[in-house]
Amino acid sequence: TYLILLRELLLYYYLVSSYFNECYKVLLMKQKKLFNVIGVMTGTSMDGIDISYVSTDGIKKIRIYNEKSYQYSIKEIQNIKKFLLIKKYPKDIIRNQDTKITKLIVKYLSKFLKEFKVKKFDYISLSGQTIFHNPDKKISIQLGNAKFVSKTFKTSVISNFRENDIKNGGQGAPIGAFYHKLLLDKINKKAVLINLGGVANFALTYQRKFISSDIGPANALSDDLMMFFFKKNYDKNGILASKGKINLNILNLFKKDKFFKQKIPKSLDRNNFHYLIKKLKRIKSHNALCTSIYFTIFSIMNLLEKDICSGINEIIFTGGGRKNKFLISQFKYLNQKYKISIIDNYGFDGDLLEAQMFAYIGVRSLKNLSLSSPHTTRVKKNVTGGNVYWEFLIIWFHD
Repeated sequence: TYLILLRELLLYYYLVSSYFNECYKVLLMKQKKLFNVIGVMTGTSMDGIDISYVSTDGIKKIRIYNEKSYQYSIKEIQNIKKFLLIKKYPKDIIRNQDTKITKLIVKYLSKFLKEFKVKKFDYISLSGQTIFHNPDKKISIQLGNAKFVSKTFKTSVISNFRENDIKNGGQGAPIGAFYHKLLLDKINKKAVLINLGGVANFALTYQRKFISSDIGPANALSDDLMMFFFKKNYDKNGILASKGKINLNILNLFKKDKFFKQKIPKSLDRNNFHYLIKKLKRIKSHNALCTSIYFTIFSIMNLLEKDICSGINEIIFTGGGRKNKFLISQFKYLNQKYKISIIDNYGFDGDLLEAQMFAYIGVRSLKNLSLSSPHTTRVKKNVTGGNVYWEFLIIWFHD
């Protein structure tokens, strides 16, 4: 009995002292100017995981050391997307899927650390895999257990960036606008940055206000169609889409979607247009892919018609969609007014921008700096966000 009591006391002492040591570490770290952070991004395209090891102050400085994209296997993608078709998410199913996603994150993060021989860093900043997003109901579910990741790598993990924004009336997305602002300030303050990930979103400055919002679907629809028709992850260079014709009936239904009547800023779940993908699956594969590309093109053109774009002189594309040669060529043909670039032209890897972004906003979170504003997520006022996890405890939380 005494031995058991002694063991319990020692364990309690270990937990309490470790907790306060970690809290002290956080307080000390918050005084630092530059942080070495590993940003981990699992995007709405659900095709893989992006990892970026950077040094940043979360304000004006970022230096990229190592970064890489890891593609999921066909089986891994199918397992993730199968889960999306479930209309309700019971806790036991979420827990089971969370474990699977977390194991994928640990698998590829371990591979990254070994490959680049990264041994010393301050934090891991983790986005989590978004599986459901409905800010009107104040719900945004991201999978990826930060506590488990922290325990595995014996370091603090910053995560859960969207919750505080949604709690304060925001959309919870796009959450990385301040990193996009940093890039535009460096490259061209009169440009609009358009990210073609699973969902398309933009960032620009208009009348001294920095504005960001989702604008429509991007790679998610095309990738889902490729998996359905060809059992492939994506349509490389848009070659298969280029062989098809636009289905005007389905495109016109898309244009009438209520999303386009909503005011900016606004956000999307990757399945908001799932009712149309059902229709696309009933037509010829190449026509379906071509039509889905024009969903994205219309979304961008719809943005450019708005007053907030009246002062721009350049469109800079980032995200996986920038590699779709068919999409970019068709867009250039229809829009010859602006200079069109890709982020890679300015020394940034467009595949890894979001991983850099989460490393950057992780440091902003540590420093209590804004992650979102009324003009980026429709939140009531500028707010920060994110939790710091250490093994099995939340050691720091933003109210």
